[in-house]
Amino acid sequence: MIEQLEMLLELQKIDSNIDEEEKEKRELPTKVEKIAKEVKELQNQLESRKKISKELLLKLSRKELDLSEKSNKIKKHQEDLYGGKISDIKELKQLQGVINSYQEEKKMVEDELLELMEEVEKNNKLIDQLEEDLKRREEYLGEAQQEITSSISKIEEKINFYYNKRGEILKQINDSHLLAEYKSLRRGKNGKAVIEVNSSICTGCYLDLPSDIVYQLKKGEILVTCPNCSRILVWRE
Repeated sequence: MIEQLEMLLELQKIDSNIDEEEKEKRELPTKVEKIAKEVKELQNQLESRKKISKELLLKLSRKELDLSEKSNKIKKHQEDLYGGKISDIKELKQLQGVINSYQEEKKMVEDELLELMEEVEKNNKLIDQLEEDLKRREEYLGEAQQEITSSISKIEEKINFYYNKRGEILKQINDSHLLAEYKSLRRGKNGKAVIEVNSSICTGCYLDLPSDIVYQLKKGEILVTCPNCSRILVWRE
């Protein structure tokens, strides 16, 4: 029995190694997912900024057109004012008033145009920065994907190695009842089906073991389980 229990302990170590490697393999893609999410956020920000850029350029174009129209109107009225065609003082004063009004409107449009140009420049700088950040993040994502692909390949090699060793050990365990008990316990005990004991305390649940259990453990002739947690016990001096 003791030899079978020794094989069972070795099997548990290998199964634990497989579990750890499988867990790491599952967790690796989450690192890439985080970077991919950051890339997506940058792409969305860039798309939003480019949309704003189009809107600003459209406003800029309209303001330039408005400015041009007001400049043309001022020029036309100034030609009328100074062309000598109008001699009536009252009409001339009215015309000068119209010109002054257009000049004030023109000044307002010029101020608005200047603000828009500054906004366009600021937005373009943000676009340049986002494009630079996005490029760096995409490169990092590509490197991370390659690294994880390589890591997964190495993990799979380890897992295959452990499964080969597992197969060799299984050939040495001829007690089908013991193996079935191990598999059942392992599912319900977080992978710890077999516990090494060197005192009267079960290290699985910390129960104070009865003296007859400890006696049977030391003899190593029969399968002994903890009366509390049901784990398989193996004596260690």
